[in-house]
Parts: sequence; structure tokens; C-alpha cells
Amino acid sequence: MSDADPVVQAVWPFDIGIVGTGIVGAHQITREAEEVIRHCKRTFVIDSGYGTAEYLKSLCPEVVQLGTLYEPGRNRLLTYHKMAAEVVSAALVDAPVCLATYGHPWVYCYPTTLITRAAPLLDLHVEVFPGLSSFDTLLVDLGIDIAFDGVQMYEATDLVMRRRPIQVDVTCIIWQPTIFADPTYPTEPHTADQFKPLQDYLLRFYPAEHQATLVMTKTFPLARSVVQHLRMGNLASELESAPPVGTLYIPALTERPIEDTELMETMVMSGTATAAAL
Repeated sequence: MSDADPVVQAVWPFDIGIVGTGIVGAHQITREAEEVIRHCKRTFVIDSGYGTAEYLKSLCPEVVQLGTLYEPGRNRLLTYHKMAAEVVSAALVDAPVCLATYGHPWVYCYPTTLITRAAPLLDLHVEVFPGLSSFDTLLVDLGIDIAFDGVQMYEATDLVMRRRPIQVDVTCIIWQPTIFADPTYPTEPHTADQFKPLQDYLLRFYPAEHQATLVMTKTFPLARSVVQHLRMGNLASELESAPPVGTLYIPALTERPIEDTELMETMVMSGTATAAAL
């Protein structure tokens, strides 16, 4: 930013702007994200969605695709460190720069964490701006409102490693089940054996007949999301044949009864009881 442009300095006081590009290519980039990109000298992209990089080139003079840093069979964590280093290094040389990442920059995007940790040590200021995440599109794909049961969300591998408890009266969303227990950038499909520990753990809480849904949200404007219903007892075999990216939605098994009847009666009398409570 130049000294001759005080308005820009006042509105965009950052060295690194991090934005989300949404899920469906360039179609879900927000106006706010566009403004951030326009005011940056270089934009780094982690998004191979339809038309995304091409569209960003109309907003920023230089666009660098970071997806090329992924190495088949190598640990993804190493790649995320390389991505963060690229962005931080560029900001030190010629700020402001932008990282434009698939979905929402705070939803399973580790480079955001790495950049925001490193920046203060280098006297760099970071601003993060939201984008549509796969959680947002999941609700649309399923046509559900989480207000009725609430929601609990876990990463698949972490869920099993930490033996996290699941409340069966609350909707459960499992992230990254299709890459369970694999920290690498996979080159080959996984077998059912890879997913068996996840299935076994979930069967501690749900009966084998309980219906769940695996959702693969569309990433191209003219495509349709894949919504695949399954039985919990068949989870491992279903994941074996599923696309490499998906989210598991498990509806509540039971309904928790109302215990504070006095509060409920007060709400009913005042006309403020929620649809979920009724």
C-alpha cells in the first residue's frame, strides 16, 4: 500500500489477508473476499475448483497456485508448512498479499493457523475473512435445520484416537471420514479395513441399523451433490467405494426429554417456546 492512498490504508490495515473462496468454484466468492484480493499485490490460491484461479486473475495482478505443493504419498502437514511459508515470505518482501483458500479459512485449513501464529513474530498483521464452508453446503444438501437437535462435530481420526464421547440425542457430523487414519496425500483408494476402526467405534453408540448419510458436496456449478444413505453397520464398506472427499452426517438416535418443566411452562405461557422444544 502506498502512502498516497490513506483510504486503502485505513480500510485494509493488514500485511496478509486470508479469505475463503467457498465450495463451488468462483460462484461462492463473497464481495468482501473480492475486495481483499483487489487490494493485494499477490494472491496465493489453495483451490482447484472450476474457474477459481482464472477469476482471481481478474482481481489481482499475480496469482500463485499452491495446490502444486501437494506430494502424493507425503504427509499433508509438511505441505501445509510449505504453503504458509510461501505466503509469509511474500508478505515480508512486498505486502499486502492474500491467501485464498477453498471453503472457509478457519474450517480445516491448517495454513491459516500456521500463518496467524508466525505473523506476530515477524511483525506482520493478519486479517481473516469468512467464506462458505462445507458445513454450510452440507445443511443445504441435506435440507436440515440444526436448531432442533443441536449439533456436535468431530474429525474422524481424532474422534477415535481420543475416544471422544458422542451424545446420541444430538446430531453428529464426522469430518474427513474418507481419509480416516491417513495423514498423507493419498495416491490409492483405501480399503474397508482402513475404515473398520471408525465403524467399530461409532457402533459403540449407534445400532448397526441406524441410518446415516455420506455427503459429497458438488464443486462444479452444473453438478449435483452426492448424498448417499447408509447403515452404520456397513460404514467401512461404504467408505471404501465412496469418493475421496465426504462428510458423514448421523442424525440423533433418541430425543432428550425436557427436564426443566417449569421453564418450559413459562415459555409456553409467554409464547416464546421454540419449535424444537414443542
